[in-house]
Amino acid sequence: MQPKLTRFELDRLAEHYKLDPPGVDVLLEASEAKPTAPEIHRFLMRMLGVGGLISLAASLVFFVAANWSRLAVFGRFGLLELVLLGCALVAILKPPSATLGRAALFLAFVTTGALLALFGQTYQTGADVYELFLTWTLLGLPIAILGNWSVTSAAWLLVLNVALMLFCGWQPIGGLLWAVFGGQPRQPALLLLVPTWLNIILWFVFEGFRVEAVPGWVRRLAISCAFGFGSWAAILGIVDSPSSALAVTGVLLAMALVAFHSREKRQDIYPLAVVFGSAILIGVVFIGHTMEFRDEGVLLVMAIWLIGTSAFAAKFLASTARDWREGSAA
Repeated sequence: MQPKLTRFELDRLAEHYKLDPPGVDVLLEASEAKPTAPEIHRFLMRMLGVGGLISLAASLVFFVAANWSRLAVFGRFGLLELVLLGCALVAILKPPSATLGRAALFLAFVTTGALLALFGQTYQTGADVYELFLTWTLLGLPIAILGNWSVTSAAWLLVLNVALMLFCGWQPIGGLLWAVFGGQPRQPALLLLVPTWLNIILWFVFEGFRVEAVPGWVRRLAISCAFGFGSWAAILGIVDSPSSALAVTGVLLAMALVAFHSREKRQDIYPLAVVFGSAILIGVVFIGHTMEFRDEGVLLVMAIWLIGTSAFAAKFLASTARDWREGSAA
């Protein structure tokens, strides 16, 4: 049940009449803003159902791994293929608009990855790990689309970003760890702009075509992954990279584009918060690298930067969110 008043209107009423905690409780009860017992029960059952489904998918993978020596090659593949076939039949009988059909397709998505891992482990194809995840992403895309469920969409997005992370820098011979702990990063920071911009493109697509499968939390996951890679690229560019200027410029352009779009839409403050967080982190690394940690003064400068920019970001975001609420209520 939707409350009769919005959160902004409730806050204004409580502020205007200077309500104490008991008065706020009465206001929430009168406006039906508090969740009822049946609503709480439905929410808990939904969360427990999702948790059980994820546990079931994980148990399938762990069962094959734990009984590797006891199962013949045919048995390993047969078990997963039967599960995949069963999921397909359930999804056909109960289309994804039904909860059972969505759960079946999520399990089918996980089983697809398990089959790919089993194939690579059994026949030792020599493929890199990122190729496994990338293939899983491509094969799982139709399943995620047919599933039309936020959980499956988020799982697909995570698998895609794991593939991009493995390919674009998280390797023993040249990634972020080498740059931090004294090695020379052999993987150019410019390469990390690929997953940065790919996630931003996905975020724009999700923003433009708002469907049930990609609710707000999935879109926020995409923008978080984007600036996770973006911060990584900028840090590598600052620490040591021949393409440092291009890498940092690419990240700054991404920040400007996301901030401009969010300010135009005036719907979700989270992308602006992610942009601020990424900028603050990059600034800390830039100060430390520029001053080369010659004395204790660099720690003071970094602390001033961190405290000052964090305070400014918090005030700006709070003010912006309040303005957006007032604009939508007007």
